Amino acid sequence: MNSCRLFLAPVVACLLVGAFSGKVQAQNETPVIVRGKISDPEKKIVLYPATIRNKNTGARVFSDQGGYYRIGARKGDEILISFIGYVPDSFHVASVIGEEVHDARLMQKERFLPSVEVSGKWNRYQLDSLARYEEFKPFLETKSHTLVNTEKKTTPGFGLTFSPFTSYSKKQTDLKKFKKLYVEYERQAYIDYRYSKAFVARVTGLSGDSLLQFVGKYTPGYEMLRNMNNETLIMWTSVRAVQWRRDPKVTMKPEE
Repeated sequence: MNSCRLFLAPVVACLLVGAFSGKVQAQNETPVIVRGKISDPEKKIVLYPATIRNKNTGARVFSDQGGYYRIGARKGDEILISFIGYVPDSFHVASVIGEEVHDARLMQKERFLPSVEVSGKWNRYQLDSLARYEEFKPFLETKSHTLVNTEKKTTPGFGLTFSPFTSYSKKQTDLKKFKKLYVEYERQAYIDYRYSKAFVARVTGLSGDSLLQFVGKYTPGYEMLRNMNNETLIMWTSVRAVQWRRDPKVTMKPEE
């Protein structure tokens, strides 16, 4: 028992020293702590999980549920703050050392895209989707981990194990939420593109409040739109427009 304690003491000491030296080194490399709050001033809500990235060092973090963030930087580093569906904010760090506060008030992007081709190869939705992927690429390509390290099997003998996943569980939760939010936004962006107000207006002849009420009542789901060609979508919309004019209170099923 005593020999085991004698063995553990230097191991723990090395780990503590290594962690301390790593922390000191990180502070020397990024002597400025940039912090702030990310919000939507129009809706008066905080944005979580917003993404914050130091474009010079590659460091990246998420805002917390209160909209707050902290990230290390050096003078001159460019910080990019983004949230899915919002116009990003960027700035250069002015401080040499200490803390620098930058609160970001992001504005929503236009949701409904014009349903037109803008080039011979890509349509507007595809171009926006590609640009969105490039903007969030460092976060999207970060692998998600479980709290259990399934790659290592238990072996006989000394069993002192340090799991890297437990200490990063909050980061993993933020990452999973971010990826889910990203997928949901992509699906909605596709729906808005294929079934835009301009498209529905051309097919149905509706406008103003009637158009908004019709779209609110009849909008195909993402999977349905993916499996519909334009001719089928026009027919699907036209049939519902006829029923709408007969009796707006009657609701047709999606598959009818």
